Amino acid sequence: MKSPLHQDSIASLTPSICHLLGVKPPENSAEPALNMVISTLEKKNLPLQKCLIVAQDAIGAHLWKSHESELNKLLPLVPLRVPLQAVFPPVTPVCFASIFTGAQPDVHGIHSYTRPVLECDTLFDALVRADKKVAIVSVKNSSIDIIFRNRDLAYFSEDDDQAVTKRTLDVIQGDEYDVIVAYQANYDDNLHRTEPFSPICIAALVQHIQDFRKMAEAANLRWKDKGHVVAFAPDHGAHINPSTGKGDHGLDIREDMDVFHCYGIFTGEQE
Repeated sequence: MKSPLHQDSIASLTPSICHLLGVKPPENSAEPALNMVISTLEKKNLPLQKCLIVAQDAIGAHLWKSHESELNKLLPLVPLRVPLQAVFPPVTPVCFASIFTGAQPDVHGIHSYTRPVLECDTLFDALVRADKKVAIVSVKNSSIDIIFRNRDLAYFSEDDDQAVTKRTLDVIQGDEYDVIVAYQANYDDNLHRTEPFSPICIAALVQHIQDFRKMAEAANLRWKDKGHVVAFAPDHGAHINPSTGKGDHGLDIREDMDVFHCYGIFTGEQE
């Protein structure tokens, strides 16, 4: 059940990015584009040319309450902070399938922690049809690395988060791609081993923030003369499972369902 303060879905990312890039959304995209994001630009500023989406796993809205000073370091780069709800169940493949199709689970077909290659239309298919070059940089064997395969994209499968950051910086610098998605998993990996606020998890969160800043700053510098968007797009949050004492997610509770997506829009020479 949606909370009254979180009416929009994480699936709104796909129509929002399509609107900004001037791309027709995938056929099953049913969510509206985020008004907070698209209303910042006049039509004369569109379409934007480039896009970086950083998808860091399990960074829920509750972390902004407990570690606001750290997470606020994102906002100079992505100042449009939008409260959203994950789709249900809030587990990684279900959520990222919705984020990158604009569709709910009943439409894209992933309803649990299963990781089939999606056969439905996705943001990536829409971008390819619009002659956009797309790169996905992800931790090897993660959901994002698996469920969007068999498309005309560049796939960079890396051993760990550090390698994802390095590869993403290289891809940005090479400037061969119009849309780059970078996925990191260390916070989520550690919360399942410990709990969401353990020292190792908070260290991972801090590292995620540092990595995001490196990638976003690199994109802003490389694309300084081009209209572009940078997005911070986690999938879900997490809670402590009382039966294990460890972190978990997948329930219809605010700790799991509430997230923030953050956007930064830069118009380059169009300003």
